Amino acid sequence: MTAQHDMTRSADEDPATEVIPRFDERAAGVAPTGARAAAPVEPSPAVQPATGGPHLALLRPARVVVVTGAIAALLAIAHFGAAVYGIGRPGFEIPGPIRLGNELNISTWFSSAMHLGNAAILALIAATSVRRERWRWILLSLACAVVAMDETAANHEQIGWIIHTTFGTSGLLTYAWIIPASVLVLVVAALCLPMLLRRPGSWTVVAGAAVFLFGAVGLEAVGGLVFEQTGDVHAFGYNLLAGAEETCEMAGLVIAMAGLLRMAGGSGLRIAGTFVDGSR
Repeated sequence: MTAQHDMTRSADEDPATEVIPRFDERAAGVAPTGARAAAPVEPSPAVQPATGGPHLALLRPARVVVVTGAIAALLAIAHFGAAVYGIGRPGFEIPGPIRLGNELNISTWFSSAMHLGNAAILALIAATSVRRERWRWILLSLACAVVAMDETAANHEQIGWIIHTTFGTSGLLTYAWIIPASVLVLVVAALCLPMLLRRPGSWTVVAGAAVFLFGAVGLEAVGGLVFEQTGDVHAFGYNLLAGAEETCEMAGLVIAMAGLLRMAGGSGLRIAGTFVDGSR
């Protein structure tokens, strides 16, 4: 009886039998055996929520322009204030660190930093520009970098001295370095100006370049004429002229940077990061 009773049990009723569930290929989304498998579809990436707190832009054009403009204004006020203070005080000289027109001082460092900043912005624009225009943006960036180097190395003074002593230049060409500099400016402008004018903020850049060149070339030429006649670089009139020249250069750099930052924004550039509040 026991053996017969056990033989009449089904597999499901037998405690020694392990029931394996049937695998349904269609229900599991697997192609049946012998059928061609469909190409796998890559799922769309899920949108990741923002983490780390509020967004902080690392480059705010308005703030950059305000800060650099304030620095330029303070340097100009310090120079002209010292020049006025020296009136009626024989032998007084404007201190070298704040005297505009001197080499290797605060204004020289600031101008060099501004040129490097403009060169960096132009390099970023070049990285996102179309290939046929890229070399022109690179040319502008390199030009700014070379001028930044020259601000501290004063190579233009040595070149001007060589031309002056070789050709005997005088008058407005006493500082003869403005001759090759003017030629190079015209060449670069002819190559790059049409491309530049197609970008947003271009006229601001052109205005800044015009102010800079008015000081660097125009007032420099007048300063050479005054120096040839007086020979005194510490005279009040010469200090006013030198201060006006350097002020125009710094103002032009600030204006040009404002236009380049707008131009960089119009090119789709965005330098930003995430602000993490570690005080909590």
